[in-house]
Amino acid sequence: MTSEDVVKVEELPPDARVLSGQRYRKYLYHTARVGVWTFYCYFLARLLLILSEAQRPWQMWVMLAVEGLFGRLSYQDQCLTVAAGGEPERGPRKRLRLRGSQNLPRVDILIPCCGEPANVILDTVRSACMMDYPLSQYRVLVLDDGASSQLHDAISELHSKWPHLSYHTRGRQSGRVFAKAGNLNYALFTIQKDVPPDFCAILDADSIPKPEFLRATLPHLLVSPQVALVTTRQYFDNLPAGDPLSQSRRHFYTCQNAELDRCGRAIDAGSGAVFRRKAIIDVGGYPTFSFSEDWQLSLILRGMGYRTVQVQEPLQFGLVPTSLEGHIAQRNRWHIGHSQQVFALRPPANRSMPRHLQWSIARGGLAITLGLVGHIIGFGAVPCLVTSRSLIPASSSFVIKAQVILSMFYVSTLWAYGWLQNAHAGIRGSPFSQLENSWLAAVHLYAVIRFHFISNAPKGSFVTGSRENSWNRIAKSSVYKIESLPTRFLTTMAWPPLLHICYLTITNHWVPVAYLLNPPVYPARIS
Repeated sequence: MTSEDVVKVEELPPDARVLSGQRYRKYLYHTARVGVWTFYCYFLARLLLILSEAQRPWQMWVMLAVEGLFGRLSYQDQCLTVAAGGEPERGPRKRLRLRGSQNLPRVDILIPCCGEPANVILDTVRSACMMDYPLSQYRVLVLDDGASSQLHDAISELHSKWPHLSYHTRGRQSGRVFAKAGNLNYALFTIQKDVPPDFCAILDADSIPKPEFLRATLPHLLVSPQVALVTTRQYFDNLPAGDPLSQSRRHFYTCQNAELDRCGRAIDAGSGAVFRRKAIIDVGGYPTFSFSEDWQLSLILRGMGYRTVQVQEPLQFGLVPTSLEGHIAQRNRWHIGHSQQVFALRPPANRSMPRHLQWSIARGGLAITLGLVGHIIGFGAVPCLVTSRSLIPASSSFVIKAQVILSMFYVSTLWAYGWLQNAHAGIRGSPFSQLENSWLAAVHLYAVIRFHFISNAPKGSFVTGSRENSWNRIAKSSVYKIESLPTRFLTTMAWPPLLHICYLTITNHWVPVAYLLNPPVYPARIS
């Protein structure tokens, strides 16, 4: 009998906020289904009507394309909700606790770092060493790619108090040898070679775990052998009031990843992940073809038949960048990592993955990068569309009325789904928060192009960021004559999807303006 057969797992009462949101599940599911079908019907009807016109000005095609560019994000969320199902009992994930001290699995806490302030790293180290878990059953491994003598000495001093703590380094790497992925693989394949643990947990240098971290995450791996990785939602100590830059990524954790979790396909967001070591070894360790090694590992595990799940509980607290430049630099790094997914097709990344999985990962990265182009085109086209007078076919009053009614129904489903999505997740805010930081699309695309075609390495630190910035260029507009005033408004400025897109454009691009006019105050971490 293995330890997994005898450990005691207790189920805790569900979180009140999450539980209250479940009453919206069926409404959300059915609204998503209606939204998906409306998406198909609406764009098919719009396409056929444009094709039936004798004259098809380019503005009609641009309007249709822009509607599709902005509509696809809600459509993707709706498809995800439909795939996750409408049964409330399938979610949210249960709150579990590992009880007792006997027969518990062996765990290594891996803390990769490279040049972060020593005091920040040591705060994380101390918290990791004081977890509610038998000291004989877990180790804390500090993996320092900065080769800091100060950190080495501090860890040596703490080792006398906590013998399960140790310091390791590959020498001063500064990210040159596969960066964080290489650092973690060094632990998996070298440090742990003689004494391999059953499970590993990853903590970023600034992410302080709660004492019950292991007891709250390990049960999800123990009760289901098919689960290879548990990722936890990231919370932050220094998040400013109102979260003006959407640094908490609430929509990702509570909407998108929560739906993926219901399907057993959650995306690892980095810090706070706990995984079955054998599964990671079997897929070749952390992938080294991308900066977003955590995201890519999730895709590989899912493609190899494993399940990945997310725990929503607040089990770790990190730090967000405290400047606009640092925030932009962090997001640039993520998008560079996604753009690198195409490298999954080339050796040595393809040794442990079937060809179809390589293509799937590459297509996903290409789609995310092209999404940046879509946002630039979409936002840039708005001023031109607002002043245009040939947005939709207007050959007869019936054609106009049919399109306006259909468009109003389509836009209504977008808003209804957005509000229900927030209510189901138990959050407040815009019903289109999946567009968070879309105003940075041009900056991200510039960073991707600069990385791949100008330099082999990102310029500047990903912590402090670059002061470079780029913005959309507003296209010039053309004016066409329309007969009646009501028709002019309904087919141009008052076209419902255009009003919807104008709302998205204004609210998203107001974010940096509001930040500059009223800079947020980032609270200090309480030690």
